[in-house]
Amino acid sequence: MPTDAKAKTVEELKMAMKDCTIAIATDYSGLPVSEMSKLRASLRDKDLIYKVVKNTLLKIAAEQLDWPEMKELVHGPTGIIFGYSEEQIPAKMIVDFIEENGSDIRIGSGIIGNQILSTAQIEELSKIPGRKELIGLLVTRMQGSISGLVYALNFPIAGVTRALNSPLSGLVNVMSSRIQQE
Repeated sequence: MPTDAKAKTVEELKMAMKDCTIAIATDYSGLPVSEMSKLRASLRDKDLIYKVVKNTLLKIAAEQLDWPEMKELVHGPTGIIFGYSEEQIPAKMIVDFIEENGSDIRIGSGIIGNQILSTAQIEELSKIPGRKELIGLLVTRMQGSISGLVYALNFPIAGVTRALNSPLSGLVNVMSSRIQQE
């Protein structure tokens, strides 16, 4: 029979897992406490949760939520990043943290929905621009396309106007000079 503390931990894990869109497992062995605190603070700034888990308790929580793929994440000392919005944000955060701090933390596997991700796939996911950057790129491209369309539509009209103005002004000058001579 599980103790009250273990039951509480299982409930906390279920709450963390409940609405998560991505979970990334890390091996934190050998990581100093100061670096772990720094990692947690940087993740907290992006509304991400980092939990050091007991493997058996995570497996119980995953079983209770009927999410068997989640059990694949735990091997050895495991800390899991739970993300709740854009999937690339947690991947980017952990990859950037490792690069910037020369950290010994290692990325394990991850999960999006029912799909298990390898370390390489998580690193690739970290390179994808975020939603705001993609919207910005889309708006920029649309603006460029619209400007090009306006120019393409305006160019023939401007050419016709120039063509009409050129002979007419010459014709008007010729007609004026003949009228003045008479």
